[in-house]
Amino acid sequence: MTLENKTARYTDVMKREIVLCLLFSALCLGTYSQPVEQPELPGDHSPIPAIEFTHFPSRMHAFIWRNWTTVPALRLAEVLNTTVENVEKIALSMGLERQKGIDPIWSGPKGYITVLRHNWHLLPYEQLLVLLGMSRQELAWRLIEDDFLFVKLGQLKPYCTPLYYREPSLQMQQQAASISNWLRELDKVIVPETARFAFTRDMSSEESGWEMREKSNLAIRMVFSYFAEFGDPLKDPEISSYPDFLLKRLSEKGINAVWVHTVLRTLVPPSGILPGDEDYAERIGNLNKLVQRADRYGIKVYLYVNEPRAMPEEFFDSQERKELIGVKGGQGGDLYSLCTSNRIVHDWLRDSFEKVFSSVPGLGGVFTITASENLTNCASHGRHTQCGRCKELPYDKIIAEVNRAIFEGVKKGNPAANVLVYDWGWDDNQAEKIIRQLPKDAWLMSVSEWSLPIERGGIESRVGEYSISSVGPGPRALQYWKWAREAGLKIVAKIQVNTSWEVGSVPLIPAMDLIAEHAGNLSDESIDGIMFSWSVGGYPSKNMALFQEVFNNPQQADLVRFAARYYDKKSAPHIRNAWHCFSSGFAEYPYHIGTLYNGPQHMGAANLFHTRPTGYKATMVGLPYDDLASWRAIYPTDTWIGQIRKVAEGFEQGYHELGEALSLCERKNRTSIRREMELAKVIHLHFSSVATQATFIRERNKYLEATEEARRLNSLKIMEECVRDEMLHVKELLPLVLRNPAIGYEASNQYFYIPQDLKEKYINLNYTLKWIEKEREVHSYTDSDTGPISPAPGSPR
Repeated sequence: MTLENKTARYTDVMKREIVLCLLFSALCLGTYSQPVEQPELPGDHSPIPAIEFTHFPSRMHAFIWRNWTTVPALRLAEVLNTTVENVEKIALSMGLERQKGIDPIWSGPKGYITVLRHNWHLLPYEQLLVLLGMSRQELAWRLIEDDFLFVKLGQLKPYCTPLYYREPSLQMQQQAASISNWLRELDKVIVPETARFAFTRDMSSEESGWEMREKSNLAIRMVFSYFAEFGDPLKDPEISSYPDFLLKRLSEKGINAVWVHTVLRTLVPPSGILPGDEDYAERIGNLNKLVQRADRYGIKVYLYVNEPRAMPEEFFDSQERKELIGVKGGQGGDLYSLCTSNRIVHDWLRDSFEKVFSSVPGLGGVFTITASENLTNCASHGRHTQCGRCKELPYDKIIAEVNRAIFEGVKKGNPAANVLVYDWGWDDNQAEKIIRQLPKDAWLMSVSEWSLPIERGGIESRVGEYSISSVGPGPRALQYWKWAREAGLKIVAKIQVNTSWEVGSVPLIPAMDLIAEHAGNLSDESIDGIMFSWSVGGYPSKNMALFQEVFNNPQQADLVRFAARYYDKKSAPHIRNAWHCFSSGFAEYPYHIGTLYNGPQHMGAANLFHTRPTGYKATMVGLPYDDLASWRAIYPTDTWIGQIRKVAEGFEQGYHELGEALSLCERKNRTSIRREMELAKVIHLHFSSVATQATFIRERNKYLEATEEARRLNSLKIMEECVRDEMLHVKELLPLVLRNPAIGYEASNQYFYIPQDLKEKYINLNYTLKWIEKEREVHSYTDSDTGPISPAPGSPR
């Protein structure tokens, strides 16, 4: 049975298994239900086998390797049911150094996703719980509620048998020795490592000197924290997602608002048949602390509102509660919306926001998402015709009324607070009607570049996600803003100014021409506010400062002068040339939402090679696997690879221009320019690696399907070239990543990769090279065509 067939069969099983009432028990049920001791975990009984990573001697070796820099040896021994000495023996046999000290952040809400991703194909759930130090209830909640984490992991749990220690065989010992030898080949490029997450404790050396020089013309200039916890940040008494030093840096870049993800029912007490949380006062207290802290830097705090969140079936345990039910849906399809056409729900929504804003003086406001994302109102996923109350109501009235209820509650609690209505996910055919029904003091927010027509590599399409390579505004935003102005509303542009899912694992993309062009275009539209980031892109950068300066004075936009001001006159022309190279290259990006979500650009050279198809589909900004068909989306393979190479070339050319700037600059600017060069090199290496990976997969597939020896040998030759190119990518990237802990990181996904993953890739490449040599020997002795082939027994996957 193919993996696709298994997945189809498994999906039906999974729908019955994911009992979301159990997943949400901690936050949903509050005081009206006792916690469930043994909730089901999503996909807990999957029949789909995990990938075998045969570049390691055993799964045990892979487990110890991948966790050696993130999990203490004592915890690894506990998982394997063995001693620390045995764990250390295996680690040392592969050339790993003795553990020094593991940062506890890896086991907390800001680091656990990376650990979970490392072990998704290695351990069953029961051992993952031990490894993470989590209860079933907490992991179940996080997989669903922490920014769609289970979706990012592929909406299935690969089947793994329990993993326990066993003495390595002679063959395993020999392979471990080979790993140790390969690891020593990297010694020449190893530099002292700056601790991962260092930016969460200090940003004193980051992007200094790029302060705003004048007051912005924008009333709202909002971002998300570069390293915020997405799930439940207000439970943290330190509010470490928004420390003073970060707020100070953001203020210097002209930012005057930050946003926080939360769930409304966690901020209010339970009330009769309506949801709430016993710990609401703790979160409200922490929210007050954050508001006061941010106020010291002239920054307002906004809440991301995607409400009212759907509830599990267990919540509706009485006839009164059953009367609140709207439609069924959500992740797994096992949640029920709280119908906002029911006056009880409508009033609870309004009154809850009044309570929050009355309890937190100075809270800046909210931005709402009322379609797509989580299941909320009955029309949010287009299913309102399935609701007994909503089926006779028009879509536009339901969406508008939800926004009005939120608006009324916020304004009653604090008349000075702002309500930004985000049109994400709205039915375009209903948008004008919705906008004309919104309260006159509301603000309409639209993605600037959405629906923009583009052409890349001869392929025409339209922008359907956030983008820096595509310069807005597009026709959708322009039309929506026109309707909003006619309705008397203020308007906000949602953009990405630092980075996007085009390459989400770098803090910023220095495509300054594109940033400046977007700023100038929006300046012509009389925008009242800008939201500069989603969860990706909140780094306090020069991009933010440049955008605002150009927005304020588009006629005086001069990137040479901008470079001279922040560096010096001698180096400025080359720096400006570098920005042009970056922008020209990035404008060639083969843009499509499929590439953004499924491509390997976030992992770069850390994504493993597989010599036969894994059968796994790439996941949403999570695990790209070897799913080239999903990576390239609407583009032919060769076209997609060619466009990716153009991006890489642009950053390589810009890197050399920065080198010229370095030779001319004043001594005081050398460190800053070197940092710019390193970032450019990282982005170049990411895209060069992506092109190499795609070429390898293309040739691997040709090799497995070929019937002629000449074609097989040619594919093996190209595959070998790819392996050797990728080895160079790893060797060049590794020291850059060791020095800069921001590389590989994004807030909602945490670390896409760490140095240990690049070292594993080097092992994987050496093992792949051995496989190629073995395959070539087999075909050198073949005298006749034998039809399509399978790899030799024991080949790495």
